[in-house]
Amino acid sequence: MKRVSKTPQEELVGPVASEMLNFLQDGTIDPDFVGEHLEFKGIDRIQDWESILRIHFVLSDKVVEFLEKLPERVRRIKTESEKQEIRRKGEIRGRVNWKKTIIEQKSTSDESLFVSQNPSKNYDVSENLVLKKILSIIHTVIERDLEKPLEKDYNWLKKLGKDKETVNYLKNIYRKNVHINRIQDPSQYNVSDRDISIAENSRKELYKEAASLLIKYRELMEEKYDEKELEELLRETLIIPGDTPTLFELYSIFKLICKMKKDFKLIKIAGEKDGIAVFEKGEKEIIIYHDSTGKMSFHEKAKELEDAAPDNKQLERYRKSVVKHAEIIEKLLNKTDESFYGGRPDILVEYRRDGELKELDIGEVKYSENKSVFSDGLKELIQYIYFSRENEEYSLENAKVKGILVVDKKEFLDEDKLDELDSDKEIDFVSDLEILDTEMLKKYEYD
Repeated sequence: MKRVSKTPQEELVGPVASEMLNFLQDGTIDPDFVGEHLEFKGIDRIQDWESILRIHFVLSDKVVEFLEKLPERVRRIKTESEKQEIRRKGEIRGRVNWKKTIIEQKSTSDESLFVSQNPSKNYDVSENLVLKKILSIIHTVIERDLEKPLEKDYNWLKKLGKDKETVNYLKNIYRKNVHINRIQDPSQYNVSDRDISIAENSRKELYKEAASLLIKYRELMEEKYDEKELEELLRETLIIPGDTPTLFELYSIFKLICKMKKDFKLIKIAGEKDGIAVFEKGEKEIIIYHDSTGKMSFHEKAKELEDAAPDNKQLERYRKSVVKHAEIIEKLLNKTDESFYGGRPDILVEYRRDGELKELDIGEVKYSENKSVFSDGLKELIQYIYFSRENEEYSLENAKVKGILVVDKKEFLDEDKLDELDSDKEIDFVSDLEILDTEMLKKYEYD
């Protein structure tokens, strides 16, 4: 029999990045979930959507070209001349204004008082305010959002030069350039539309481009951007989790959410949240959990077996072994809450109306094309279904329960037998048992 190979990591990264982009920009997935389960190359605040947009902006071709030309251009900063009147006793600085000096001397009876005029330069013109503002934005992104990535030689940062010279240009100019330092600190002023208009119409390309970039940045913060470019950034920066099964779990969760989105309204995550995503339909609230028991329990204490006496001798031996183990553990470790079953599903979906559980989907994910792993996954799923309960009420007795097993490949399963399973009325412990694989999940996309 021909061996079936697993779906390679690189085929999972693209869809994960794409769906994550959609969820994050709509605010319909818990950003903490993204931060905890997906890592990015040196970026520790990727769960902050604005951080992604800021990084995208700084790595754009126009910003990089602007920074590359900056060292030569800042030598010709625009200023406006101003005349300052200085009153000094016994000292003359600059050109003496004799008319005002005579008036001052007569009014004060002090012939040592002189009024002089000193020419000075004003750097706080509209063009410079726009320039300093955009430099401040870029500098902040580099210092805050890109600090850790810049310590490494990541391929996605190659736009900034082999030795990150573009970054060094900016840092030196922003921190040390005498002309830039004479422009007011951006935290002390707001750039008006009029300032931007004046800079846009400047004869100097430095100011025209600064105005253009500031406009672009503001649009980006208003979420006006090229989705394909942003998705490419996510693909380039995404670190594949240490184990591919984790990536496959994320792929499966994102795709299942997309699948559910066709029937339910996915709402924004706001404030305190229980799950990673929430749907609504009428009065029904649907909460999706990952690697969590949600509001359910999947735990059975060993003491529950103390008085049980199954007729089957094998089951009785198993019961006795569990009880004896609990007794010894209590004596040796003073532990009284030993369990004989405990679990936490990969995926849990609770359908509630007014807080009351109406339906429950339980999912197990296995990144495998192996029969044995498939069997283990199915066993775990069935145990979850039988042992799931809320308080003391088992789900099977009070709610409509569905089991979902996701595997990478299922070519080893006979399609006819799968069809028989779907129509077999004797498999009545759940309302539905769904077996999905990567190929089937591909068709579900975020709309």
